[in-house]
Amino acid sequence: MIKVKSSTGNWSKTLLSLIIIVSLLFPGLSLAASQNAAINGAKKEGKFVLYTAMQPEDSTKLIELYRSRYPFVDASFFRAGSAPLLNRILTESRTGRFLFDVVSGKVSDLLLLQKRGLLGTIVSSELAAYPDKFRDKQSRWVDIYNNYYTIAYNSQRVRPSEVPAGWDDLLDPRWRDGKIALDPRSYDWYFGMMTAWGGQKGGDFMRRLNQQKLAFRDGNVLIANLLAAGEFPIAITYAHLIERLRTRGAPVDWVSLKPMVAAPISIALAARPMNPNAANLFVDLVLSKQGSEILKSMGRVPTRGDVLPSAKRLDPKDLDLFPLHVSSDEMDPEDFRKSFGLR
Repeated sequence: MIKVKSSTGNWSKTLLSLIIIVSLLFPGLSLAASQNAAINGAKKEGKFVLYTAMQPEDSTKLIELYRSRYPFVDASFFRAGSAPLLNRILTESRTGRFLFDVVSGKVSDLLLLQKRGLLGTIVSSELAAYPDKFRDKQSRWVDIYNNYYTIAYNSQRVRPSEVPAGWDDLLDPRWRDGKIALDPRSYDWYFGMMTAWGGQKGGDFMRRLNQQKLAFRDGNVLIANLLAAGEFPIAITYAHLIERLRTRGAPVDWVSLKPMVAAPISIALAARPMNPNAANLFVDLVLSKQGSEILKSMGRVPTRGDVLPSAKRLDPKDLDLFPLHVSSDEMDPEDFRKSFGLR
């Protein structure tokens, strides 16, 4: 039995002991209390600001979900491309301004922000649903969905016996002279392959691939559609785009490879959020099963373990994925451009 003494010190220790015991015996009560405290805090804050490089429709859907759950918070978001958003955050931090609560975008950019001490620690019961390879050990960021790079092909232009079984098969002479399409900004794929294979093997592969004289087209959506139209037989592009076209009857398919570079889109808390309670509620919601289902409905491939992709073939548990967790300042686009003779 715990005896409460009259001294302030003993009372504080006793109260702390009670809180710990209750938390251990009734974790649900502890979570509920934490959630209620965050809600009450968010009501006082009244605002929330998201900085994001996600597609507008993704950001809008998540903000709409948040507003419906917490209508007392004036939630807004600022969206820009990856590089402009990163530059904005770094510029604001240099002038002592911290204007966002949560940031979402390429994990490479979040890793750079982490290096600069601009990310806080995520404390959420939802973290346990995410595999270790899709989250930071210090809980500074979590990958919420991935784009898998794969070899895709037009099944009307590539016979079954010709389908590449691995990356090295792209070096076959039959795929020379504009038969392989690639986005000229496929930096994640390039640095993912270089990291997975190492500099010597990766560099040799890229040099020989360049000798194939690739067909460069701007944007993976465009590449997927042109592949379906038969403009070229092979493409290095996103698996989920090809799978979507395939299920709609387009003559395209993709190959499960070793490795498959995964380019993650992630979420993180600001180190100095203006509205910490509202920020925690948003991160918790995005990481929740409902949040992952929203991303899935938008055609994304969620990383949450209990939310399967729309297509079973895209299940990360069945693929040899290599998530690219490399900071932006360690990936010089000029290396990619030089490898393929691009200006």
